Amino acid sequence: MTRVHILDLPPSHHFLPVPSDWYPLYINQRYFHDLGITFRFFSAPDPGLNNCDVVFLSSRYFALQTKSTTERAHHLSYIASLKTSTNKIFWFDFRDSTGNTQFEVLPYVDLYLKKQLLRNLSLYTSAFYGNRIYTDFIHRTQGVSDDYTESCVPLLPQFHSKLTISWNPGLLDFRGGLNRHLVKQQIIDHWETRFPNDHHITWQNPLAPRPYHMLARFNINYQRRTVSWQRRHALQLLHQLNDPFIISRSELTLSEELSYRRQVKIVLSLFGWGEICSRDFQAWIAGAALIAPDTSHLVTYPVTHIPGQTYLPIKWDLSDLSSAYQRLINDSSLRLNLAQSGQARYRFVWSKKGRQSFVSHIADLLSNSLSLALSMEVTL
Repeated sequence: MTRVHILDLPPSHHFLPVPSDWYPLYINQRYFHDLGITFRFFSAPDPGLNNCDVVFLSSRYFALQTKSTTERAHHLSYIASLKTSTNKIFWFDFRDSTGNTQFEVLPYVDLYLKKQLLRNLSLYTSAFYGNRIYTDFIHRTQGVSDDYTESCVPLLPQFHSKLTISWNPGLLDFRGGLNRHLVKQQIIDHWETRFPNDHHITWQNPLAPRPYHMLARFNINYQRRTVSWQRRHALQLLHQLNDPFIISRSELTLSEELSYRRQVKIVLSLFGWGEICSRDFQAWIAGAALIAPDTSHLVTYPVTHIPGQTYLPIKWDLSDLSSAYQRLINDSSLRLNLAQSGQARYRFVWSKKGRQSFVSHIADLLSNSLSLALSMEVTL
């Protein structure tokens, strides 16, 4: 039996059985149990936290980026002390982008897991404006600056091997809906934790009638101009198209947005705090084709974003957004292929085989780390 203890903040909503980032562990707990892996959650430091084989630490619990120098040093000291009495420590960086890292914890943890990583790890040895590769791009090419700056600790060569992938937002619960729907989903989820199979998601047929052309609704109110630029610029470009079948109003209610999502041919998803977001996966659930900025610069798990197959990539400066939109409106075959392929790939993620693949992904990380620890003990 491999016992894993998890330190994180309490669930943010009373409907949630665990903190939302850990949903894939919760919904697949039967598969993990069959492999002899158990999880226990802690919402505060506890004498029993290190009474296990591996401790998972959530970056959201520590929120190092919001702490003063003194507070950050205190947290790092705690992690270092935890390491002296714990077999293995995995740090889960749940921040949204490939950047905005917390490499200051690397000396004290055995693995540093992130939702997505830059394909070229050597880039982490350099500094990006805004701590993200795409905000650096916007700053350099569009002359956009922020009112404040952040800094990250660069990656040192001796810690490269500690970096690996956890899971991207596609494995979180993005079915959405009103409270009454959420209650029903929680009941179904509880059943699935005991008798797992294909995950219960209501998939919309891409071939269903879709009277609207595109849904382009997203938050644009960011404190960082380099983060909001892409979304604000997109709305300007779409306004110039003067297409009444593009839904870009910001005042939609949740029920209205859910309805439109099922009735549009295309969903536009853009970078925000991170590159991959819930809107991508909601588009595939709704059976729409996805237009999104190119994400070939990153690696993630599961692999869902395949340019030209599951989404139509556009340039980070959006210079080809209008032409990409017109291309999909005029080429229904291409649009349907993108919608069907995207949905099929995401549907596999939540199939029984896809869920078992995720469990194997985490189980392999655990077994490889613990086996290494065992071999080191034998060597000593």
